[in-house]
Amino acid sequence: MSGTEFMTLRENADIKIIDVKTDLSSYAATDLRKVLENLLTEKVSKVVVNFSEVSHINSTAVGTLVGIAKRLRQSGGDLKLCNLASTLTRTFNLIGASSVVEIYESEKSAIAAF
Repeated sequence: MSGTEFMTLRENADIKIIDVKTDLSSYAATDLRKVLENLLTEKVSKVVVNFSEVSHINSTAVGTLVGIAKRLRQSGGDLKLCNLASTLTRTFNLIGASSVVEIYESEKSAIAAF
């Protein structure tokens, strides 16, 4: 397992799972972007981001997730989100990001969707 103070990174078969451990403000959103960019560099194609410990996300983080999802799909992979609080799901729905990034109620269902 590796990561940063704001998140941990683990594996389930060929799927990388990022457990976000803090609300995604500007600083943590930059950290998330770096972790995701590193995964792209490593040619990882299947990523799940677990939001079970997140109660707030800013627009920068949403934009990062949408951009990474699009790039992963171009290379035959995908990005899936799980365990979002209802307020986070509402944010993704309001700005239209949920039409780009798939949201699942549990980590198990997100993994099964690959």
